Amino acid sequence: MDAIERTLKSIEAPIALDVATGRGNFAGLLRNEYSGIGTIIGIDISQKGLERSREALEKIDDMIAVCMDSSNLAFPDGSLDMVCISNSLHHMEKLDNTLKEMMRVLKPGGYFLLSEMYSDDQTEAQMTHVLMHEWWASIDTLRGVPHFKTFSRDKILRLCERLGLNELVTADYSSLDSDPMSKEVLEHINGAIDTYITRLKDLGNNSDLVRRGEELRERLHKFGFHSASTLVALGREPVSTS
Repeated sequence: MDAIERTLKSIEAPIALDVATGRGNFAGLLRNEYSGIGTIIGIDISQKGLERSREALEKIDDMIAVCMDSSNLAFPDGSLDMVCISNSLHHMEKLDNTLKEMMRVLKPGGYFLLSEMYSDDQTEAQMTHVLMHEWWASIDTLRGVPHFKTFSRDKILRLCERLGLNELVTADYSSLDSDPMSKEVLEHINGAIDTYITRLKDLGNNSDLVRRGEELRERLHKFGFHSASTLVALGREPVSTS
């Protein structure tokens, strides 16, 4: 068990905030793994997204899902015991504001938790994920959905270091045990490629992006697919000594 896991197993956080909660996958993980985390408030800027995810969100015990802009949080200063964000930095149009707001609402001594995939030092199968993600981001941008390129590990680390957290600990996580060429994996990613090509066709002439999609399909069948490595960072809001 690493330092981050040990800390998460031991903390008491009666109220936690999950920024850009989406389907609540990260909130569900926190709920299942760490008994010291109490009520989780999951926020997302998309009301339609929350409606689509309602069934999944309702299955998470003691969770409240709210439509809210992360760059303008409707919580008092120093009111939350934990704030977290997972694989959503690259969706933030006002990233600096979001991070400032997360720190503003965090109690002195409260915990900041971040998990984000990164673009560098990946295997060939993981690079399929990175390149696929950048293609998805280009298409989402055309659709008016905020979605940007995957950050480098160093950029994510620098973002964390600028927050002025105490006891900052980081760890890298990869999942490389599964078969990157399994039939199930290939079918699932092929389906995702098909979905995005269909979306492109609804947006007019985007032949270059369609071609990129087909090139990624060739890459998928050559190298397979593994999820990109993730940097996890955990730190605490400083406690004033004055």
